[in-house]
Amino acid sequence: MNLTSLELAKDRARIFKNYLQMEIDAQANINKLAFLDRGIEKSPYQQHIKNYPDYLKQKPDGLKVISSIPDPNNPLKPTPFPSLGELPQINSQALNFLHEDIKQACVCIGTFVDGKIQAQWLGKNALTKAEQWSATKIIALLNIVSQVNTKYPDCDIDNCVVRDGNGLRHDFYFYDLAKDMISYASNIASSNSLAAMFKRFDTRIGLEQWLKSATGNNDLIFRGDYGENPYHNNPKIFDITKKQVLLSAALNSTKQSNTVSAYDLTRLISMLGWHFHIEQRSRMKASQWNSLESIVRAMGHDSARYVDVAIKTLGMDTLITSPVIISKLGYGLSSIRGTLETVYVALVRFVDERPKAAGKPAKLRTLAMTLRAEKVLDGSSVDRLAIELDARFCAEVTEILRRLFAEEF
Repeated sequence: MNLTSLELAKDRARIFKNYLQMEIDAQANINKLAFLDRGIEKSPYQQHIKNYPDYLKQKPDGLKVISSIPDPNNPLKPTPFPSLGELPQINSQALNFLHEDIKQACVCIGTFVDGKIQAQWLGKNALTKAEQWSATKIIALLNIVSQVNTKYPDCDIDNCVVRDGNGLRHDFYFYDLAKDMISYASNIASSNSLAAMFKRFDTRIGLEQWLKSATGNNDLIFRGDYGENPYHNNPKIFDITKKQVLLSAALNSTKQSNTVSAYDLTRLISMLGWHFHIEQRSRMKASQWNSLESIVRAMGHDSARYVDVAIKTLGMDTLITSPVIISKLGYGLSSIRGTLETVYVALVRFVDERPKAAGKPAKLRTLAMTLRAEKVLDGSSVDRLAIELDARFCAEVTEILRRLFAEEF
């Protein structure tokens, strides 16, 4: 069954058509899309989220589970994960198979070599800076952990609340706020107002500099907000076990844009998901796993479920174990560019059990990716354009995962 589904999935026109039909059947429109807005509630992976931090610690034992290693003749050789602030070599031709609607992309495939992750970096305009919409909301979360753990290495962010420095609102746990921001549940506040609040813990230039020093890419701007006022304008990170303020709001400064590359987002999410398996020199500055894992669990609640749909379409949903899917969507209508745009940053990791049927060890497969797609507003129905873009996006994510399963990278 799975072989048939994987083989059938080579017909991308058919896959796209099927996804478009799913949009139509769901009566999807620009405000409620079949895959971008699917939500975690229906996801078969929801029950695994609490285990994501443990799954991400596991590495192949070489006996029951081995790493997926590229063919020796493969021109895309895995290389050691780059040090902090160092740009990797990105193969700019390797994603040429992606549909023309995908304007920028960066895929990083992880392979275990001697217990450490080595990576193949593939790109399509991977270093071109662009508006990545809400996908950039994860940057401030990671920066907060880096700042807190720099000052307090023993701090676990799960023990921290975000406090209103003006004393007008209740305390909420950092994790609950992060999850609310990523899931768009609006249990506490809107995603955009929470994102603006999380950006208040560093100056705009400071946060931009932190990002550059992590990814090694100096050609980016990260000084914007998300169209709403911060939920707290004067927030503080308060540790309820230490009973002290760990971090306070920084000085506010003039807003500019948020224009970063697909590579920047792929690099960050790979550093998060593979934290345990990259050298110390490659890890996010000062960040400790007991704090980072809080962001991992929050990112398990993204409402975009492209990977869920792709795995099921490929017939692999019953053939993988220890799955991790962490992601963050971005989506918007740009009046300046006259385009409708979707962004998706994700890290996927699972054990592929298929080889066991032939008496061979299972294979651990993992990749990080960022895709950014756009469609020109050409006067036709905006709802029609939106569902076509969502279906196309899901088809392209499916093709990337098909190639991962088929070891075609």
